[in-house]
Amino acid sequence: MKTLTNSFLLILFVSANALSAPEPITWNLWPGEAPGEIENLPPESDRTKDSDKLVAGKRLIRLQNVSVPTLTIYKPDPKIDTGSSIIIAPGGGHTILALDLEGTEVADWATSIGMTAIVLKYRVPGRVRNPEKTWLTAAQDGQRAVSLVKSRAKELGIDPNRIGIMGFSAGGTPVKYSAMVSNRLYEPLDEHDDQSFRPAFAAPIYSGGLPIGTDLFEDCPPVFMVIAHDDKERSIGMAELYIALKKANVSTEMHIYSEGGHGYGIRRTEKPVTSWTDRMGDWLRLKGFLDR
Repeated sequence: MKTLTNSFLLILFVSANALSAPEPITWNLWPGEAPGEIENLPPESDRTKDSDKLVAGKRLIRLQNVSVPTLTIYKPDPKIDTGSSIIIAPGGGHTILALDLEGTEVADWATSIGMTAIVLKYRVPGRVRNPEKTWLTAAQDGQRAVSLVKSRAKELGIDPNRIGIMGFSAGGTPVKYSAMVSNRLYEPLDEHDDQSFRPAFAAPIYSGGLPIGTDLFEDCPPVFMVIAHDDKERSIGMAELYIALKKANVSTEMHIYSEGGHGYGIRRTEKPVTSWTDRMGDWLRLKGFLDR
């Protein structure tokens, strides 16, 4: 009987905690058609096949044909809510979005440490809009995301001065073009674009090197970066980015792990690189973003 009672209490505890955080809400990123749309795409779909590579023994969503970018907002339990928030941009080579591996699973981690998590579903594939600038729509969507979240911060119950952005692999494009480049890449559309697109902090995760531009690092916020030494040439690009940030006197923390490759998200394995979120939690705490 005691075992049954304990099990029943555990079920009640889990259920209560599951109900304590509000249901996620989704906003369209743009008031109408996003800038630069020149081709109609098929409906969104997950193109993952049973034969595709697993990550930490699990499949992942590879979302394709995103033409209507959105923000999905996940609130933490009110008891641990810090008022800080983070926009999360999944990777996918500007072709697909690893929506769970580098999106919703990261949102679960962020809400667990008291941050409002905002998953950015930006437009892919980028090349159907501008074949010479596959990165452009992701960069535009990142800038718009920060401005929109700042403009509606009160509605979300978050601090407009503690909105950060992080992105994985190609998802580093929205991060870099909001944190490190000063010119807006689209014509302002409405009152939301009156708000700056500069975040309070930036975290490009295994995302390569410098953004394209000539006015880099003006008012760049603090930066946190993670890369594996064996992540092909990306580790060189990220080291070069660190050096450029250091020369520009931008507060930066970078972690280079000897092994890990690419595209591990936050799924834990035996490799130390998959514990990087612990290091980022320490950094966020050090910088005051987890203060309540």
